[in-house]
Amino acid sequence: MNLVTAIIIVMATLIVGSLLYVFVARHSPEGGRGEQTPTNVYVVTGGAMSLLIAFTMSLTFSQYLDAQQASQTEAEAVTAMSRAATFMPATLRDPLRDQLACYAQEVIQVEWPSMQQGDTAVLPPVRQTLNKMDSILAAQPTAAGPGLAIWEAANVQRHAAHIERLQAAGNSVPAILWLLLIFGSLITVGSLFVYADSSKPAWGHALVVIGPLFVASAALVVIAFFDHPYADTPGAVQPDAMELTLTSLTQGQLDGVPPASCPSGT
Repeated sequence: MNLVTAIIIVMATLIVGSLLYVFVARHSPEGGRGEQTPTNVYVVTGGAMSLLIAFTMSLTFSQYLDAQQASQTEAEAVTAMSRAATFMPATLRDPLRDQLACYAQEVIQVEWPSMQQGDTAVLPPVRQTLNKMDSILAAQPTAAGPGLAIWEAANVQRHAAHIERLQAAGNSVPAILWLLLIFGSLITVGSLFVYADSSKPAWGHALVVIGPLFVASAALVVIAFFDHPYADTPGAVQPDAMELTLTSLTQGQLDGVPPASCPSGT
């Protein structure tokens, strides 16, 4: 959900809800129907909905933070693997660093757009690059030297962060919970309509309902935002950390170590 869509949803909710409340008030008795309705029922309903919204928002916010942390950790692990490769002979070091550059490019250019669509699978280009790195090491198993242990430790960290990053692209809020949130919000806000009073001016009716409408619609928009941490919208998780890692690989200056570059066609 982008920023424009979020604003449209909130504004449309406020306008439609306010107009509907004014319409109902015009056809309500003076004093409203509040005295005929047990107020405690609506207090309990509103409290229950507040708890449900708070729980769901906490769940999705946790997913958003996990996505941020996983993206950062994965980029740091790729940097550590690149440094580990510098302890290996040039016949291993250079092709491994080149494949790391390919991996970083594929994360940024291939996996990120896929995650924006909610895809949680490891894509074939990324899997092929990982297999190539394994094949390069397998071809010279004894030549890696002390750098191999550092490489393997960083690779384990990268793998765990990679999987966590992909899993965060999936929806953490099930459809049944969305239905409960939406219908619960409608019922809670709708309960205010029993207090519509034809003796009050229109602007007074709008002020009565506009606050709860804003809170309910804004809460649902925020939940939707956190539920899609990689969405193409301001504030979403971006591959900034991996972009810095790629820049370090391809433009960084190390004594006796050429900059990495992803081979064409890889």
